[in-house]
Amino acid sequence: MENIEFRLLEQMAKNNIRQIKELHEKSGVSRTTISALLSGEKIAIRLDTVVRLCKALDCTIGDLIVVVDEKETA
Repeated sequence: MENIEFRLLEQMAKNNIRQIKELHEKSGVSRTTISALLSGEKIAIRLDTVVRLCKALDCTIGDLIVVVDEKETA
């Protein structure tokens, strides 16, 4: 089975973004959504939200979202 991982914290670090508030202001994505992604909570997320995060973080979707085989993480 595969899991989806959001590498949001890593991308925030690369952009020297240290606070949810800062990413919220830069991307327009709600603080609640950013917080949920950072905590690893399983949520539904719209593609346009992912695109806004990518633009704000100057990264690609592949930099932000990774499909990980559960066997690799065990």
